[in-house]
Amino acid sequence: MAAAYETIRSCLVDEFEVAPALVTPDAALASLALDSLALVELSLVVEERLGVTVADITPDRTLGELAARVDASLADPDAKLAAPNHTAPNHTAPNHMTESVS
Repeated sequence: MAAAYETIRSCLVDEFEVAPALVTPDAALASLALDSLALVELSLVVEERLGVTVADITPDRTLGELAARVDASLADPDAKLAAPNHTAPNHTAPNHMTESVS
């Protein structure tokens, strides 16, 4: 957990201005006063800095759990941490919407 934890910890302290004493492995993200927008931003920072997409960052997840999931993904690039990639159904527009107007 060391590499991911330290990266996420420094991000929380430096960029999100969370007090260093609050940033511990057993701290739930909710206890760090991160709102839903901050959690999205955190997921983007994790992806940018560590190259791992984690789409399920939730307020009840602890920093240690998040770091362990990221480290597991770094160790096994085939591991899936992101939410399932659902492709949108292939819908075609009705004929009346694709006809050109003369």
